Amino acid sequence: MKIVILGAGRRGFRLAKHLIDEQRDVVIIDSDLERTNAAAARLDCMAVTGSGTDLEVLREAGCESADAFVAVTDSDEINLVSCGLVSSEFHVENTVAAIRNLSYTGTKGLSGSLLGINYIVNPEAEAAQSIYNIVERGIYSDVITFQNTDLILYNIFVTENSKFANRNVMSLRNAMKADFVIAAINRADGAIVPSGHTMIHPGDTLSLVADDSDVAKIFQNIGQRRKKPKKIVLVGGSKIAHFLLGFFSSGAREDIVLVDQKPDVCTQFATMYPELLVIKADITDESILEEEHLLNYDLLISLTDNDELNIITASYAKRAGIARSMALVKHNNNYIRLASFLDIDSVISTTEATVDSLLRYLRGKNVSSIHSLFNGRLEVYEFKIMETSKVCGKKLSEIDMRNRAIIAGITDTDGKNLIPSGSYKLAAGDIVLVTVNRESVDFVQKMFNEGGAA
Repeated sequence: MKIVILGAGRRGFRLAKHLIDEQRDVVIIDSDLERTNAAAARLDCMAVTGSGTDLEVLREAGCESADAFVAVTDSDEINLVSCGLVSSEFHVENTVAAIRNLSYTGTKGLSGSLLGINYIVNPEAEAAQSIYNIVERGIYSDVITFQNTDLILYNIFVTENSKFANRNVMSLRNAMKADFVIAAINRADGAIVPSGHTMIHPGDTLSLVADDSDVAKIFQNIGQRRKKPKKIVLVGGSKIAHFLLGFFSSGAREDIVLVDQKPDVCTQFATMYPELLVIKADITDESILEEEHLLNYDLLISLTDNDELNIITASYAKRAGIARSMALVKHNNNYIRLASFLDIDSVISTTEATVDSLLRYLRGKNVSSIHSLFNGRLEVYEFKIMETSKVCGKKLSEIDMRNRAIIAGITDTDGKNLIPSGSYKLAAGDIVLVTVNRESVDFVQKMFNEGGAA
């Protein structure tokens, strides 16, 4: 598969790295020579300097033989025009664009194509959806939800005294008296897809897949309490805050406070959401939380356009007494690694949320969602089993995963969530969660996609 990516910024670079790791043929275009040089030096791909609206540049990048074209520059207009040119001039079937301006797409997205674009992703909307999913689940640590199943994936850090420590994977479910699958383990020397005999060590981070009903049991076993937040403080009247508030009902918004220091922003939010309490204040004033009686709130989410301010605000909020905190990262994903050391419960990256959405589209028709784990070392897929898939009608014990991947959860055609067992026979319409290491993505796609080989 050959993919041309327009834009060598955070999203383009991240997407290219994912695809190159999967042995895809990737070409990057950017108008900035410094960016294209950096991409060529750090990635195993061809990099072309020039405008994405220049036919000669697009031709030099090989658009004539491309399977997909992805436009992720910071300009909506360039993304739109370039996709239109690629679709009309080179007849590339799969064109994808990152579009922020709702005037192009409407608040509910497009019902059809626009200028030949097959798929549009809005980075702010994707980040807001990720935040809302975490809030609704009442869990605050790298929670991943899926499109067509209620199964959830969440991460647990294993301490010296944890009930997970120094046990093998096989023995844990009996010890916890709950149904779950350890889908992945991240440790100092790398991320792994575990087997039943894999030992869990202190310092590991576990990715667990479980039904929502079993999550409370697991948290209780490890001495943590799960509580869905009701009273929420939002810091920063950003676009993401707009999207996030739109997900909540008007009744839920009565328990949400928005803090911003710009008068025009406060007026805008107060007009759009009359049930919302809007406070004009500078969040860096350490007395604000106490003066406005916000310390007894369940959750603070910092959503400004300043990564550093978001991290500092979320960390300070926890130390001041707010139960949980989340921070948005738009520019520097390195802050994600710092979160646990600063007592921040969750960090949401717009880059990661956008790239996951782009990858989902590029993976195939029966891939409902896809998420990266542990800085892209592993991926978890949500497949819908099709009648034409070679795994359809096979028992799990008959599918040779060759220790490259693990089936972490199944939702059958009746909507029942199941923990996989070897005797289960896959049927058309089943939803299957599969965790795979990056080197084996192609293997798993061929196995579960339409017409694949098992």
